[in-house]
Amino acid sequence: MKRFLIPTTLTFLALLGCFARAGAQTASARAEDLHRPPPGNGQPIPVSIALHVMNLTDIDEVSERFNLMFYLLAQWHDPRLAFTPRDPSERFRVFTPDEVWHPRLEFVNAVSGRTSGDVMIRVGPRGNALYMERADARLSTNFHLRRFPFDRQSLEIIIHPFIGQAHLLAFSTDMDRTWISAEEKVYSSLPEWQLLGINARHNDVPMSKFGTVAEAHFEIRVKRKYHYYLWKIFLPLLLMVVLSWTVYWIDTRDLSSQVQISITTILTVIAFAFSISLSLPKVPYLTYIDAFFLVCLVFVFFTAIEMTTVHVSGRTRRRNLGVRIQRFSRVWVPIAFVICNAILALRYFG
Repeated sequence: MKRFLIPTTLTFLALLGCFARAGAQTASARAEDLHRPPPGNGQPIPVSIALHVMNLTDIDEVSERFNLMFYLLAQWHDPRLAFTPRDPSERFRVFTPDEVWHPRLEFVNAVSGRTSGDVMIRVGPRGNALYMERADARLSTNFHLRRFPFDRQSLEIIIHPFIGQAHLLAFSTDMDRTWISAEEKVYSSLPEWQLLGINARHNDVPMSKFGTVAEAHFEIRVKRKYHYYLWKIFLPLLLMVVLSWTVYWIDTRDLSSQVQISITTILTVIAFAFSISLSLPKVPYLTYIDAFFLVCLVFVFFTAIEMTTVHVSGRTRRRNLGVRIQRFSRVWVPIAFVICNAILALRYFG
């Protein structure tokens, strides 16, 4: 009896070992299969992209960069991940990015690699997978500052697939899940900007050697709060120009008072320009505030020219000509100033 039991036991154990190895190989093959893209019948895998903005900080128009804290969401269908719930409370299952295939997304306009926090993949019973990533990124964008400080900007977030998956994916943007989570007053780090909203679109863009690549394009619309510049720059400059016009009302023979007002105003405007230079963007073209400042400087400088002309006329015994020039300047110089600024406004905002 013992002779019979020993071979039988050994055979049974050998069969168990074979089944265990077969099960391990099947599990390994299944795990390896889940790292491959889901079957698409030769068609690109539709992936819906959404962006949930948590915070927006440090908008720097000089370096054309901004910081963003966000949730990145991507949804696709993978029938291999479908399952039958064990109980009514099991509405989804959670995987890590190392366990299953998922689209790899790149921020094209990132200054450096994004810093990822929590990452997870949530799968529903029918195989609908949702990739969720919380991350921070510093991004670059093109600022259009010609109307500064009355400008509006679009902060761009451009997402492409990893180049190795470019031929596998087709993007669409999900506006139902794309939003800025908090109200404007929460963004204490943006005292100079007002948030207007976020837009999204998707398209295919050509890329050399790789054909076309899917692209998800998000734009955060912001508007500059111009009140600081209005009260701290525009109004003081305007008052300096009006002050320089007082020379038109001083007696033509009182050269000392005219020179004192004119030179003091010019020097004040120049000193004011140095004091506000740190508050202005350093761009290679004239912004609206630059053009307004130059107009003010020209009209302040014109008072010195007018004063010199009137004085020279008096010294050459043509005092009546100087008086006529002064009276002419009283009326037409302010009118010319208003006309110049009207043309300036049409040029920049018309």
